[in-house]
Amino acid sequence: MIIEKRLIADLIFDPANARKHSDKNIEAIKGSLARFGQQKPIVVNDRNIVLAGNGTLAAAKALGWKEIGVA
Repeated sequence: MIIEKRLIADLIFDPANARKHSDKNIEAIKGSLARFGQQKPIVVNDRNIVLAGNGTLAAAKALGWKEIGVA
């Protein structure tokens, strides 16, 4: 698996994502990212649409991150 950094501003939340994260869940993910950093990449397709990791992306964006690891 190749992991690379991408600008968060270039990534698109999947409009067909069935999972919706509550504010409480995003806060928990933010806490994890702040404490441990990103431990696994989010998955994007060739059009920069997030296929897995929408919650991680939202949390990283809320933390002010500019880049995130993607696969």
